[in-house]
Amino acid sequence: MGSKGSAPVETKREVVQTNLPDFIRPYFERLVQRTEAESQRDYEPYGGQRLADPSQDLLTAEQQVRDLAGAGLPGLDKAMGRVEQSLDFQPRQFTGEEVDKYMSPYMDAVIARQKQGATEDYLAQLPKGAAQAISAGAFGGSREGVQRGLEQSKYLDRLAGIEERGRQQAFDKASGLFQADRGAEMDAQRLGLGAAGQLAGLATRARAGDIESARLLETIGKSQMARDQASLDMGYQDFLRQQGYPAEKLGLFSSILRGIPIQPSRTTAQYQATNPFKDILGTGIAALGAYKGMGY
Repeated sequence: MGSKGSAPVETKREVVQTNLPDFIRPYFERLVQRTEAESQRDYEPYGGQRLADPSQDLLTAEQQVRDLAGAGLPGLDKAMGRVEQSLDFQPRQFTGEEVDKYMSPYMDAVIARQKQGATEDYLAQLPKGAAQAISAGAFGGSREGVQRGLEQSKYLDRLAGIEERGRQQAFDKASGLFQADRGAEMDAQRLGLGAAGQLAGLATRARAGDIESARLLETIGKSQMARDQASLDMGYQDFLRQQGYPAEKLGLFSSILRGIPIQPSRTTAQYQATNPFKDILGTGIAALGAYKGMGY
């Protein structure tokens, strides 16, 4: 009787093994070895420069822009001062001191000379008038008095006319001189404003030229920096290709091996499981038989 609840003893086992052909097996073995060696290689960081340094032209352009940002426009302050001066300008008026300033200093002398001439003429006519009165029998009479009054009135009117015309002519001449000077001053102010505008325009154009020069220099500097960066990128890409080259070759080798049309062989092996108790018993029986055969 067997023991109750004991597990059944396995008596036979079948193992199926797929084998590569002998001619291809060494290649796969080398592929596995090289792949394992590649996987154990330490990481190697890139020791080169990755980013290009700013070019000297780019740094110079940046400094030029920085300097322009902190500086005023050359000549603009002078132009604005000229404009402010023109705004404060008030044309002179021909009154008061301005009239006296432009009146001829010889006016009184000229008028006095003309009056003297008129007086001399008047005095020269007095004897002639008296003689006429005597010949007419009116000397010392009322008619003579009336005549003298008329002559004196004409004389005084002439003096007044000389005074009025002399001063009016002097005033007109002074006014003309004043108007000419004031016109010149106003023209100077207009010219000053025009010059200030031109100066401001020149300052603006000069600043624009400075900015454009800095921009062109910046463009050159960026172009130089781009070429330097392209060279650094090329070096880094070469490093990456160099690092990946072994794996690339292994991949190519593996794809070649996988592309070879091979038919793996299959091997089936059967194994008979043994009972240890039976093995011990068989060994004992064989030993006993040998013992008896020796005559014991």
